[in-house]
Amino acid sequence: MSQEYSFSLPYDAFDLDLIGLNHSDVGSSDFIAKVSEFFASQFANFGGRARVLCNDSTQTIDVKWTKERGFKEPKDRAMELLQSGKIAEAIPLLWTLHQERPNDTDAIYNLGVAYSEIGEIPKAIAILERLVELAPKHVHGLIGLGVAYIRSQKLQFGEEHLRKALKLEPNNQWALRNLGACLLKQDKAKDAVPILESAIEAAPRDLQSIIGLGQALEGIGRPEDADDQYVKAIQIGGPQQLVDIAKDRRTAIAQKTMRNRSDFRPDVMMYITGALDKFANLSTKDVQAIGVEIAILGQNGLDINDPDQKYTLRSLPGKYSGLHLCSIMYAAFKQFAPHEDVGIDFSKEYEAATELRGN
Repeated sequence: MSQEYSFSLPYDAFDLDLIGLNHSDVGSSDFIAKVSEFFASQFANFGGRARVLCNDSTQTIDVKWTKERGFKEPKDRAMELLQSGKIAEAIPLLWTLHQERPNDTDAIYNLGVAYSEIGEIPKAIAILERLVELAPKHVHGLIGLGVAYIRSQKLQFGEEHLRKALKLEPNNQWALRNLGACLLKQDKAKDAVPILESAIEAAPRDLQSIIGLGQALEGIGRPEDADDQYVKAIQIGGPQQLVDIAKDRRTAIAQKTMRNRSDFRPDVMMYITGALDKFANLSTKDVQAIGVEIAILGQNGLDINDPDQKYTLRSLPGKYSGLHLCSIMYAAFKQFAPHEDVGIDFSKEYEAATELRGN
């Protein structure tokens, strides 16, 4: 006969979200049926068989279970789900594992982080607070709790726990990266710079740390150094949303730098004037095709500070610098979508060009 294991928990400790009920349902026949079905299903997930008794007199749920053929450690099954990105599917199993092994720090940590990842932040904080009470030096628990507090906009609490983690592991890349992000959210760019530099030393190809350092450098008035970080991020490559952030920041820096160098750009005015002369002989559809092609090209990055870098278009013959193309794009959009924000302001140059042409 298989060895029988057991655990109990109070009615009010059961996470009702797992079975789609609310507090008024506790103790009802529906509650008892769904709790029994829940545990039977979760234990079956890893080759166990569960018997559930809901005791109304003591308001407790008693679970007795045995290992059946094909049994697999529940922790291993939960990790399989987490590693395959099935976080919501893993949570019921992780929660069950936590009830069966309430002091297992790995089980507590995985459950807390899973709750945090799906946006159940109050639950994540409660679980991870329990973890750091049990194991005050659990570095990943402190980091997870810090991140959960940041996600709840309690930035000072987040910073506090991340700094505790760094006292234990000064070179932990996750603590450094998240502390840097937390400081940026608090407008502490100066403090964030050395933290994010350390994060990059610990993990030289970590895009989030590299982009974060770029943002911090922008915040302390070092746009050229920030641009270097964004270039590095783009060259390394990775998740498209992160690469796009780096490209967008590069564009913003270039636009600001260009505008700061001179309040009025005669070269841009001449580029726009030339574009308007070309457009005079084209249909609106052709002009639109030119503007849209340049906009798409710009998503991959146009260097508007290097006049020697040339680009070509399918819709327009010739070779053009990045600044020249941006000028043409601005003029093109003014023809077919005059109120569209194209991400660059050449309004003064456009007005001067139209006056020059007598429009």
